[in-house]
Amino acid sequence: PPHLMKSYEIDILEPLLNESKTAKQRELAPLQAQGMIEWLLFHHFPSKIRKSKMPALEVSSLSRGKILLQMQCNDNDNDNGNDTILDTATTTTACSEEDEIHPEMWEKGIRIALKKIQVEDLGNINASELELSIPMEDSEGRGMADLLSLEKKLAVKIVFDKESGHVLIVGDPKKLEKKVFVIRNMISHYHWRLSGTDVAFDKATSTTK
Repeated sequence: PPHLMKSYEIDILEPLLNESKTAKQRELAPLQAQGMIEWLLFHHFPSKIRKSKMPALEVSSLSRGKILLQMQCNDNDNDNGNDTILDTATTTTACSEEDEIHPEMWEKGIRIALKKIQVEDLGNINASELELSIPMEDSEGRGMADLLSLEKKLAVKIVFDKESGHVLIVGDPKKLEKKVFVIRNMISHYHWRLSGTDVAFDKATSTTK
């Protein structure tokens, strides 16, 4: 049988760099791409993989700006290649022709989805520490569990980008305009607590256990 395509990279960053008209846009492109990738992994791929009936397909963020689609099934060509990444306990199914990745289909779906979303950058607000300082539950209904619930309800993704320190909200432009003020308020509340006094910071982090 012909060799099946079992992995494929999709570059989200390159088109953004190509479309950048200013140095500032080029500088922000990697962060925009990261926001888009997180949204795709959270909201786009799970339902698409279910519909494609390809349970062995795994999607991951390969590096900043790229997505990797990979079939987690055993290649029975007996070539003894370095396929150790596919050789895990869960990958007992052999690859069949149905398991081939069709890049055009996935790429087209992604490009269409990306046209419908926008990345809002809340700025460098110490994303790593901020994320850690938000308790899972909050008596006033603004803990991490509430943020996760709003993410699902509004089909948005909150990205705490550790590399840049920025926090992003990614989703449909109308929802970003009209529906996410609760999310913005919660993030700004915890940022205020984090950047306020040491006592406020200690109180905020003590509930994350």
